[in-house]
Amino acid sequence: MAESLALKAMRLLGRREYTRYELGKKLSPQADSPRDVQQLLDDFEEKQWIDDRRYTEAFIRTKRHRYGMRKIFKDLEVKGVAKSTILEYREEVLRGDFDAVKLVWAKKYSARPTTPMEWAKQARFLAGRGFDSNVIRKVLTDPEFCVDTIDCYE
Repeated sequence: MAESLALKAMRLLGRREYTRYELGKKLSPQADSPRDVQQLLDDFEEKQWIDDRRYTEAFIRTKRHRYGMRKIFKDLEVKGVAKSTILEYREEVLRGDFDAVKLVWAKKYSARPTTPMEWAKQARFLAGRGFDSNVIRKVLTDPEFCVDTIDCYE
């Protein structure tokens, strides 16, 4: 059973990166015992076939342009990435949050809110994408923020 478990794990890893937690969860139903899964995961980590840091970098890179820091970090936690690993990437994600919110906002809206209802609607949309309230407030109220959608992409 251990050999087929390793083959299943390798097939899964051939498609995309997995965290140790995710891969363990996928393999557990096919394993004879939890110990088999843990040994396999230890072996894969030793060979660097699974790496939570590499997964975190890839995840941030793919989600950065659509979501804010809060959502990205919450999703990483759910996928089993250790808080200490997530915190290592905190500064990188924070630096890109304002640029990301501009792109997300410009893709959805063509003009800044003029009424409190419009402001609330745009703020809720951005909050749903995981952006921090300070970043949202800056984008929706800052006069330096670009209003022309084309300027936002430069």
